[in-house]
Amino acid sequence: MSGGQSLLQAPQFAVRHTVVDRPGGASIAVYEYGPADGDPVVLVHGFAVSARYWNPQINGLAGRFRVITYDQRGHGRSELGSETTVNEHLGQDLSAVLEHTVADGRPAVVVGHSMGGMSVMSWAAQYPSEVGRYARSIVLAGTSATSPVTKRPVRLGKPVSVVRRVQYETAWLAFTAIHWPGGDLLMRSGMMAAGMVFPGTGRAQLIFLDTILRDTDWRTREKVGRSLEGLSVARGLSAMDVPVAVLVGSRDRLTPPRLAIRVADALRYTGSLERFETWRDATHLLNWEQPHRFNAVIADLSAAGH
Repeated sequence: MSGGQSLLQAPQFAVRHTVVDRPGGASIAVYEYGPADGDPVVLVHGFAVSARYWNPQINGLAGRFRVITYDQRGHGRSELGSETTVNEHLGQDLSAVLEHTVADGRPAVVVGHSMGGMSVMSWAAQYPSEVGRYARSIVLAGTSATSPVTKRPVRLGKPVSVVRRVQYETAWLAFTAIHWPGGDLLMRSGMMAAGMVFPGTGRAQLIFLDTILRDTDWRTREKVGRSLEGLSVARGLSAMDVPVAVLVGSRDRLTPPRLAIRVADALRYTGSLERFETWRDATHLLNWEQPHRFNAVIADLSAAGH
């Protein structure tokens, strides 16, 4: 097994598990790995998966960092609660986790992937005074400040090549299908194996993705997914007064580079953009496909903050 694939395995580090209660019966399952006195890194996962998505980062970083992850509301071992699902919950729950785990004077590198990046933007928009308090720096990977997948260019009748149209339609199908009961079966379909959405991604990685998709009930996928279709969290970017790295895979078909460019441009305007990188041949799963490079970015940002 390659080094990248082995990092997908369950962490061998001891885990400290706590629960953060939220209004309406919701709760957030929090997991901490590594030395309790290590520099903190907070990892925020994306839509329809769970904290296990971050195994390559936990395995690669928890030897020296205090790595904090959590299951987003309704995902994994976290409870969705009875309140109507709204996008504001993304930032509100992250705020509660940061208050629970990150000590004053010891800010973290806060890393968000996909919906996790949107959670970080939502948090910064709602709690701008917390950004400098809890974040040493921020990584926004494979993410967008608006709806993560859209068929808008196709719907508006803009000139789109046949290949690009197929890519839009396939990404939209993948995004909407996992809202449905049994939608995780999509990951075992021939379309996914052929790399229509994650081109070039290894079989072991796709199998693991299928496994963690099943950590979250389809009812949550449906509720959160519908909410995300109206997402707009760009104003959070202007509140990020710490160094921010924006990373995207050149072959990301769920949150493609054109969406990352908009995020980077907004941060460049405010002076917070520390780096903007498009990783050649990487897909939406860039932290799995190039885990050592991804982990190095986090370590570099942590060191730069001292």
